[in-house]
Amino acid sequence: MKKNFVRGFIAAVVAVCLCSCIQQQLVSESGLYDVKLERNLKAGVDGGWTWGEGNAYSKQKNGAIYIAPLDISLVEKKQPKLAPLMVPQMHDYVVQYVSSALDEANKANKTNWKLTDKPDEATVRVDMALVRFRPQRPGLRLLSGLGGHFIKIPGISDVVGKFSKGDICMEMTIRDGRTGRLYLACKDSNRKTARLISSEAYKRKGNADVNLRGWAQKLARVIRECFPDRLGNETLKQKIEERSWWNVAKESIGL
Repeated sequence: MKKNFVRGFIAAVVAVCLCSCIQQQLVSESGLYDVKLERNLKAGVDGGWTWGEGNAYSKQKNGAIYIAPLDISLVEKKQPKLAPLMVPQMHDYVVQYVSSALDEANKANKTNWKLTDKPDEATVRVDMALVRFRPQRPGLRLLSGLGGHFIKIPGISDVVGKFSKGDICMEMTIRDGRTGRLYLACKDSNRKTARLISSEAYKRKGNADVNLRGWAQKLARVIRECFPDRLGNETLKQKIEERSWWNVAKESIGL
């Protein structure tokens, strides 16, 4: 009886700690948002929040989207050489994918939405902040990959694997450019890792590159979904709920 009580007590403590960790992960570390994020596997992020009062800005025929430079202030001290490289890197990916999404949306809806580099002209504003970054360690990645084929050392293999893949986490918000009303907030981390056989796996910022590209693509998809031909009379939250698990699975493995 006493053993069962002790086990139950320990399990309860662990559960409380895990819940606390999960909630902490969904709190903004950069100060970009103050809403409570929700976990939803179909959203494809660690946690997200969307404005639920209808179609936010998709019925406007003309507009400009301002995407602020990536905020690296929380990671720059620990990574003074690598972190600054990610600002223009993210900018290039965002321009590439969002511009393509806007071109497609404008043709489908006979609209004239564009990107702008002037925040005071923005109909919609996007802010992103890097809140955690540890570059992958290629040598450890190789060791982890080989070790998985030959021997498993309890505890050690997992640690080696974690450090070899690196660690990166991003927060993002989409707001009304004039009123500041929050339309979307999300937080995501380590969705993608550079493969062992890829040359990117042997670059110190390889895990950053593959995740920044993935987040730029995800932002472009969100923006594209918010046009009338995609969203209709639904909210973005409803649209996310309607996603098929098959599409969610394909996105998670990069198909």
